[in-house]
Amino acid sequence: MTHFFWRNFFRLLIFTAALSEWVCLAWILTVIAGLEIPLAVHVLAPLALHALNRTVLTGGVPQAQRSLRTLASRAYVRVVFASLFGMAFLVLNAALWSVTGAGLELAALAGLPVSTAAAHAGARWFGSAGLATVTAMIMHGYGRGQRGVRIVELDVLVRGLSRALDGLRIVQLSDIHLGMFMDAERLRPYVEQANSLGADIVCITGDITDGLGHAPTTFPVLAGLRARDGVFAILGNHDMYTGADAVAATLRHYSDFTLLRDAAVTIERDGARLHILGLDDKGLDWARGLREDPSLRALCDKVPANEPMMLLSHRPDLFEQAASLGIALVLSGHTHGGQLALPWPSARPASLAHFMTRYPRGSFTTAGATLHVNLGLGVTGQPVRVFSPREITVVTLRSDVRPGVKDPC
Repeated sequence: MTHFFWRNFFRLLIFTAALSEWVCLAWILTVIAGLEIPLAVHVLAPLALHALNRTVLTGGVPQAQRSLRTLASRAYVRVVFASLFGMAFLVLNAALWSVTGAGLELAALAGLPVSTAAAHAGARWFGSAGLATVTAMIMHGYGRGQRGVRIVELDVLVRGLSRALDGLRIVQLSDIHLGMFMDAERLRPYVEQANSLGADIVCITGDITDGLGHAPTTFPVLAGLRARDGVFAILGNHDMYTGADAVAATLRHYSDFTLLRDAAVTIERDGARLHILGLDDKGLDWARGLREDPSLRALCDKVPANEPMMLLSHRPDLFEQAASLGIALVLSGHTHGGQLALPWPSARPASLAHFMTRYPRGSFTTAGATLHVNLGLGVTGQPVRVFSPREITVVTLRSDVRPGVKDPC
């Protein structure tokens, strides 16, 4: 069932979008405007909207073309996204007030002075207010909500890390998605911000680009990233769609980044070493990742015993395997935190990312290992973010070797 869902996700999304558009529109027409709608319209309208969605959402209107048709298409897609979340709220509202109404009817049967009419009025008012709030949140997500970037700072204790590497600062960028929604001008301030963080290492954990037609303008800006010990990158699923070898060649042409494709590199200071492992993206489908990768074990087998390792893996699903192999830190991305999330629970807001992986966003620990899932610097699908801001992560490595204790390195 899960496999069917992700294989047909976009078909199901277009159908659900049509249903949600009609549910929201019907609410406005009947509850707010007080109109009566024939049953036949309730049946035919979603079918008509589905046909319209197939034309608009899969019609391939060139986004770069500054035409009225393109602007109308973009506006329509925003209505679709608002409708999806609006319907979700209205369904919850209906469930809430159904329970409340049933309780009031039981109370009335028991002879208590209650008013079911007041409950129905409350449901209509609450539903309308909630629909307006959801729409405002989505519109905010397309504007200010998707423009900001937050800096997340973490201290990670690494077993066996030498004191010479204590305090090593790693700046992580992920899911940059160079292209339609991340051109050179949008990218430049993010690069400057990353460079201001005093990184010893910059790590890019995949989905660098969507296509390469823009490479002559975007890749030179990306190449401006600087760090004392270098910039290390891996490829994500969107890089694979673009063409792994082509993206690798473009990075070599425009930058001095070290691209890790099922490979490892070693950082060394005063005889102390940290091994950085990087994997090409491999997944079950566009959403879900592998739980085990034989390439990871092969890389770990080449690292001398008891020397600290960190892993760059675009999808976070390999975390348990990495922890079992003694990898202290895993940096991932891919999920964008759902890009559109609910405001609760506050520690890990609910979103579609929870269905993609057990590690939808933020930091996780197990068996002395730490995983951080970056929310991404770019966007995909739509330039919208709600409760899932753009992110740059700063990880400071801390040694468990204390003064007076012999350094294992």
